[in-house]
Amino acid sequence: MTQQPLLDPPADRPILDEADALLARGRAGDVVDLLAPHVGREPGDVDAWHRMARARLDLGDAPGAMRAAWAAWQQDPDGPESLFWISRSCSASGDHAEAIQTAATACRQDPGNPRLHNRLGEAQLADGRIGDAVAGLQVAVELAGYDADLQVTYGLALFAAGRPLSAREAVARALTLAPGHEGARSALARFEDAMRQVVDAVSLEQAADRFAESLRVRPGARRRTAGRDAFAYAMRVSFVWFFTAFLGVGALDLLGLVAVPEGLYLTLLCTAGLFAIVARLARPALPHPLS
Repeated sequence: MTQQPLLDPPADRPILDEADALLARGRAGDVVDLLAPHVGREPGDVDAWHRMARARLDLGDAPGAMRAAWAAWQQDPDGPESLFWISRSCSASGDHAEAIQTAATACRQDPGNPRLHNRLGEAQLADGRIGDAVAGLQVAVELAGYDADLQVTYGLALFAAGRPLSAREAVARALTLAPGHEGARSALARFEDAMRQVVDAVSLEQAADRFAESLRVRPGARRRTAGRDAFAYAMRVSFVWFFTAFLGVGALDLLGLVAVPEGLYLTLLCTAGLFAIVARLARPALPHPLS
């Protein structure tokens, strides 16, 4: 509902730097292609699993994101970052009780981190718990009013609670802190659209209820893309294996260790190309950032 949250601090590791650059350009599928072989070789790389979870969420694959987040948590059970991604994955799949509980645990582990309090507020809004979200975000904003994402989520909660003026003020503070904040600008546009039919207290209450409903995530709402994405993932993994086999066979042939029939090269290359084409065609579209 706000801007995409920042991941861990810059890792100064080429593969993670490349993944961050791809995520910033909206190329989540390429991040999965990049990191899948890496986490297979190095399953203890927590930072890579976090980025895999982010990419899966961008693709609308909540189950895949959950698997990545849990893989990270198993390596670092005391890390609030893994809990953050578990919570986001649970919200995306409609498991709101777990999303809220996990976010609250992360907040207790790192109480001074506004990003975690923002996640808790988002989880509560996704479950329709507007009052809880407003109360929690109000405290968080008082302690960390410098965080633009937090201000935007607080504004969304205030509008859903029927307080449009206060909601605008919160989002305006976000724009003061970060003039180019896309989430803040989008929130103001949504406020304008919701207020067009408001003429009295009754219509304001109805507009607030509709807005609150738009923030909710129903169980199973995003699972419709999971099957297609799982198929695309299988095709990408198959491409990686066949292309790796093509390179490996070529290396062995070049070193004179084995005699490789020419037909094998063509078979491996054509098969890898076929899997690559199918994987590209099967890739689901990215969801709207405010959906």
